Amino acid sequence: MKVLKFFAAATMVMTMVACTGKKTQKVMTDREPANIMVVVDLQKDFIDGNLPATDGTRVVEPVKSVLTKFDKVYFTLDWHPWNHCSFKANGGIWPQHCVRYTVGAALPDGILDNLDINNVRFLPKGQAQDKEEYGQFENTKADDQDLFVKGDNVVVCGIAAEYCVLETLKNLVRLSKEVGFELSVYLEGVASIETVDPLVAYMNENNIKIYK
Repeated sequence: MKVLKFFAAATMVMTMVACTGKKTQKVMTDREPANIMVVVDLQKDFIDGNLPATDGTRVVEPVKSVLTKFDKVYFTLDWHPWNHCSFKANGGIWPQHCVRYTVGAALPDGILDNLDINNVRFLPKGQAQDKEEYGQFENTKADDQDLFVKGDNVVVCGIAAEYCVLETLKNLVRLSKEVGFELSVYLEGVASIETVDPLVAYMNENNIKIYK
Protein backbone atom coordinates (compact mmCIF):
# COMPACT_ATOMS: atom_id res chain seq x y z
CA MET A 1 0.00 0.00 0.00
CA LYS A 2 2.83 2.40 0.85
CA VAL A 3 4.51 1.71 -2.50
CA LEU A 4 1.25 2.29 -4.35
CA LYS A 5 0.73 5.54 -2.46
CA PHE A 6 4.21 6.72 -3.43
CA PHE A 7 3.71 6.01 -7.10
CA ALA A 8 0.28 7.66 -7.03
CA ALA A 9 1.82 10.83 -5.59
CA ALA A 10 4.75 10.65 -8.01
CA THR A 11 2.40 10.25 -10.96
CA MET A 12 0.30 13.20 -9.85
CA VAL A 13 3.38 15.44 -9.54
CA MET A 14 4.72 14.36 -12.92
CA THR A 15 1.36 14.92 -14.59
CA MET A 16 0.92 18.37 -13.07
CA VAL A 17 4.48 19.38 -13.97
CA ALA A 18 3.90 18.22 -17.53
CA CYS A 19 0.76 20.31 -17.77
CA THR A 20 2.18 23.45 -16.17
CA GLY A 21 5.45 23.14 -18.05
CA LYS A 22 3.94 23.22 -21.53
CA LYS A 23 2.94 26.87 -21.55
CA THR A 24 3.48 29.91 -19.39
CA GLN A 25 0.48 32.17 -18.98
CA LYS A 26 0.55 35.75 -17.81
CA VAL A 27 -1.90 35.78 -14.92
CA MET A 28 -1.49 38.79 -12.68
CA THR A 29 -3.19 38.81 -9.30
CA ASP A 30 -4.39 41.28 -6.71
CA ARG A 31 -4.61 38.74 -3.89
CA GLU A 32 -3.80 39.51 -0.28
CA PRO A 33 -0.20 38.96 0.91
CA ALA A 34 0.51 35.35 1.86
CA ASN A 35 3.06 33.15 3.59
CA ILE A 36 4.80 31.17 0.85
CA MET A 37 7.33 28.37 1.07
CA VAL A 38 9.58 27.72 -1.93
CA VAL A 39 10.86 24.14 -1.73
CA VAL A 40 13.84 23.76 -4.05
CA ASP A 41 14.37 20.39 -5.78
CA LEU A 42 13.30 18.13 -2.92
CA GLN A 43 13.42 15.18 -5.31
CA LYS A 44 14.24 11.52 -4.91
CA ASP A 45 17.51 11.63 -6.84
CA PHE A 46 18.82 14.37 -4.52
CA ILE A 47 17.59 12.60 -1.39
CA ASP A 48 18.74 9.01 -1.82
CA GLY A 49 19.05 8.49 -5.57
CA ASN A 50 21.60 9.12 -8.31
CA LEU A 51 22.91 12.41 -6.89
CA PRO A 52 22.22 12.37 -3.14
CA ALA A 53 22.99 15.29 -0.87
CA THR A 54 25.05 14.42 2.19
CA ASP A 55 22.05 15.10 4.43
CA GLY A 56 19.23 14.79 1.91
CA THR A 57 17.27 12.20 3.85
CA ARG A 58 17.45 14.28 7.03
CA VAL A 59 15.67 17.35 5.67
CA VAL A 60 12.52 15.62 4.43
CA GLU A 61 10.74 15.53 7.79
CA PRO A 62 11.67 19.10 8.84
CA VAL A 63 10.30 20.39 5.53
CA LYS A 64 7.17 18.27 5.75
CA SER A 65 6.54 19.40 9.34
CA VAL A 66 6.21 23.09 8.39
CA LEU A 67 4.47 22.97 5.01
CA THR A 68 0.96 23.23 6.44
CA LYS A 69 1.92 26.51 8.15
CA PHE A 70 2.09 28.21 4.76
CA ASP A 71 -0.72 29.56 2.60
CA LYS A 72 1.05 28.52 -0.60
CA VAL A 73 3.81 26.04 -1.39
CA TYR A 74 5.91 26.21 -4.57
CA PHE A 75 8.00 23.16 -5.47
CA THR A 76 10.82 23.84 -7.93
CA LEU A 77 11.86 20.71 -9.81
CA ASP A 78 14.80 19.70 -11.96
CA TRP A 79 12.96 18.30 -14.99
CA HIS A 80 15.71 17.18 -17.34
CA PRO A 81 15.58 15.39 -20.68
CA TRP A 82 17.51 12.10 -20.59
CA ASN A 83 20.42 13.65 -22.53
CA HIS A 84 20.79 16.89 -20.59
CA CYS A 85 24.06 18.78 -20.99
CA SER A 86 24.83 18.63 -17.25
CA PHE A 87 25.17 14.83 -17.29
CA LYS A 88 28.64 13.29 -17.42
CA ALA A 89 27.70 11.22 -20.46
CA ASN A 90 27.13 14.48 -22.33
CA GLY A 91 30.21 16.35 -21.08
CA GLY A 92 28.70 17.72 -17.87
CA ILE A 93 29.84 17.25 -14.28
CA TRP A 94 26.86 15.40 -12.76
CA PRO A 95 25.56 11.86 -12.95
CA GLN A 96 22.24 11.51 -14.73
CA HIS A 97 19.51 12.78 -12.38
CA CYS A 98 15.93 13.99 -12.22
CA VAL A 99 15.07 12.82 -15.69
CA ARG A 100 11.48 13.85 -16.31
CA TYR A 101 8.80 11.19 -15.82
CA THR A 102 11.15 8.99 -13.77
CA VAL A 103 10.84 8.15 -10.09
CA GLY A 104 14.11 10.01 -9.43
CA ALA A 105 12.43 13.26 -10.42
CA ALA A 106 9.48 12.72 -8.06
CA LEU A 107 8.91 14.24 -4.64
CA PRO A 108 9.40 12.04 -1.56
CA ASP A 109 6.55 9.89 -0.36
CA GLY A 110 3.97 11.74 1.71
CA ILE A 111 5.29 15.26 1.16
CA LEU A 112 1.95 16.38 -0.28
CA ASP A 113 -0.10 14.89 2.55
CA ASN A 114 -2.44 17.42 4.21
CA LEU A 115 -1.74 20.11 1.60
CA ASP A 116 -4.52 21.78 -0.38
CA ILE A 117 -3.47 21.03 -3.93
CA ASN A 118 -5.10 24.29 -5.04
CA ASN A 119 -2.40 26.14 -3.12
CA VAL A 120 0.51 24.09 -4.49
CA ARG A 121 2.52 24.98 -7.60
CA PHE A 122 5.12 22.88 -9.42
CA LEU A 123 7.82 24.92 -11.18
CA PRO A 124 10.02 22.85 -13.51
CA LYS A 125 13.47 23.99 -14.64
CA GLY A 126 16.39 22.55 -16.57
CA GLN A 127 14.11 21.42 -19.36
CA ALA A 128 16.27 22.62 -22.26
CA GLN A 129 18.81 19.98 -23.28
CA ASP A 130 21.61 22.46 -23.94
CA LYS A 131 21.27 24.73 -20.91
CA GLU A 132 22.24 24.27 -17.27
CA GLU A 133 19.77 25.92 -14.92
CA TYR A 134 20.52 25.76 -11.21
CA GLY A 135 18.23 28.54 -10.03
CA GLN A 136 14.50 28.91 -10.55
CA PHE A 137 13.05 32.38 -11.36
CA GLU A 138 16.04 33.44 -13.45
CA ASN A 139 13.76 34.66 -16.23
CA THR A 140 10.81 35.65 -14.04
CA LYS A 141 9.88 39.31 -14.49
CA ALA A 142 8.25 41.20 -11.66
CA ASP A 143 5.54 42.64 -13.89
CA ASP A 144 4.81 39.37 -15.70
CA GLN A 145 4.21 36.75 -13.01
CA ASP A 146 1.51 35.53 -10.65
CA LEU A 147 3.69 33.93 -7.97
CA PHE A 148 4.47 36.82 -5.65
CA VAL A 149 2.85 40.09 -4.59
CA LYS A 150 3.94 42.96 -2.40
CA GLY A 151 3.85 42.02 1.27
CA ASP A 152 4.33 38.28 0.82
CA ASN A 153 6.52 36.43 3.31
CA VAL A 154 8.63 33.99 1.28
CA VAL A 155 10.69 31.23 2.88
CA VAL A 156 13.18 29.09 0.95
CA CYS A 157 14.45 25.57 1.67
CA GLY A 158 15.50 22.46 -0.24
CA ILE A 159 18.47 20.87 -2.05
CA ALA A 160 21.29 21.59 -2.71
CA ALA A 161 22.46 24.49 -0.56
CA GLU A 162 25.48 25.56 -2.60
CA TYR A 163 23.86 25.08 -6.00
CA CYS A 164 20.13 25.22 -6.69
CA VAL A 165 19.08 26.71 -3.35
CA LEU A 166 21.72 29.44 -3.55
CA GLU A 167 20.99 30.35 -7.16
CA THR A 168 17.24 30.32 -6.57
CA LEU A 169 17.74 32.56 -3.56
CA LYS A 170 19.77 35.03 -5.63
CA ASN A 171 16.95 35.26 -8.15
CA LEU A 172 14.41 35.72 -5.37
CA VAL A 173 16.48 38.53 -3.87
CA ARG A 174 16.18 40.41 -7.15
CA LEU A 175 12.45 39.76 -7.34
CA SER A 176 11.92 40.73 -3.70
CA LYS A 177 13.39 44.15 -4.38
CA GLU A 178 11.23 44.62 -7.47
CA VAL A 179 7.98 43.21 -6.06
CA GLY A 180 8.36 44.05 -2.39
CA PHE A 181 8.18 40.80 -0.43
CA GLU A 182 10.09 39.56 2.61
CA LEU A 183 12.57 36.73 2.22
CA SER A 184 14.13 34.22 4.63
CA VAL A 185 15.69 30.73 4.57
CA TYR A 186 14.64 27.67 6.54
CA LEU A 187 18.13 26.27 7.13
CA GLU A 188 16.85 23.21 8.98
CA GLY A 189 15.21 22.23 5.71
CA VAL A 190 18.32 22.74 3.55
CA ALA A 191 20.69 19.96 2.48
CA SER A 192 24.03 20.34 0.69
CA ILE A 193 26.18 18.26 -1.64
CA GLU A 194 29.29 19.18 0.33
CA THR A 195 28.77 22.35 2.40
CA VAL A 196 26.14 24.92 3.30
CA ASP A 197 28.79 27.63 3.74
CA PRO A 198 28.31 29.48 0.40
CA LEU A 199 24.59 29.80 1.11
CA VAL A 200 25.13 31.07 4.64
CA ALA A 201 27.77 33.55 3.43
CA TYR A 202 25.37 34.92 0.83
CA MET A 203 22.63 35.23 3.45
CA ASN A 204 24.95 37.18 5.74
CA GLU A 205 26.09 39.47 2.93
CA ASN A 206 22.49 40.27 2.01
CA ASN A 207 20.96 40.39 5.49
CA ILE A 208 18.68 37.43 4.82
CA LYS A 209 17.19 36.06 8.01
CA ILE A 210 16.88 32.44 9.15
CA TYR A 211 13.31 31.18 9.38
CA LYS A 212 12.65 29.36 12.66
